Amino acid sequence: MQRLDYVWRLFGTGLSFAAFGIGGLVLSLTVFPLINLFVRDRAKRSVYAQRLVHAAFRLHRNFMIVMGVIEWETHNAEALANDEGVLVVANHPTLLDVVLLMSLMNRSQCIVKGGVARNPFMRGVVAATGYIRNDDDAEKLVTDCVAALEAGNNLIVFPEGSRTVPGAPVRLQRGVANIAIRGRVPIRLVTIKCDPPTLMKGQKWYEIPHRRMHFTIRVQGLVETEPYIGESVPSIAARRLNGDLAEWLTGEVGHGSARGSYSAAHC
Repeated sequence: MQRLDYVWRLFGTGLSFAAFGIGGLVLSLTVFPLINLFVRDRAKRSVYAQRLVHAAFRLHRNFMIVMGVIEWETHNAEALANDEGVLVVANHPTLLDVVLLMSLMNRSQCIVKGGVARNPFMRGVVAATGYIRNDDDAEKLVTDCVAALEAGNNLIVFPEGSRTVPGAPVRLQRGVANIAIRGRVPIRLVTIKCDPPTLMKGQKWYEIPHRRMHFTIRVQGLVETEPYIGESVPSIAARRLNGDLAEWLTGEVGHGSARGSYSAAHC
């Protein structure tokens, strides 16, 4: 039975990845170009496209659950659905993190690499949703992120810059704190755990664990940035905030002790 379960999950994992790629291609070639063509207002176009991505990712998440590829549980997830103009900061243990988070959020943006934005299959998606391009211009990236948040968009950021290394302290790039301080926006803290660990950095899709992946997503309270700003210059405020976020995330994913000024939503 264990062997049969393993083979079925391997098949389901491959089918899930294939469905994701084909679904993205179909949307990129049909629905998103139509949105770009008929909805001229950029803000409305972005909202429609983001809601479509939310629905598609929710469908894909449920497909993986039905196929027995993943299990999941959420805590305080309704907070994400109700957020507006919030910077969502999360650790990044697996390849599926952004899919799961966006499946919980009616409206969200993220940061994409310039190469992804120029990809002919993804260009329409990026243009329609208003996803923010990272073209290695740090100042422009921060400015674009602040503008997106001020427009009422939620922005998902994995501040480590890459997938979380199991057992290692969380090391954050300071850009996330700069965005929060400059925009004076609240931060929604989220921790993602996957047991057993899989789809980590460097792993192939077919390197599946001995049992199905169990995801636990905990949505915490808001970190208000005003107490950090106070009378401090922005660079010092960003440094303090970045340090507290790093220590908090490190503690929450089980690699250290958490400290910092934040209000946690207990669930």
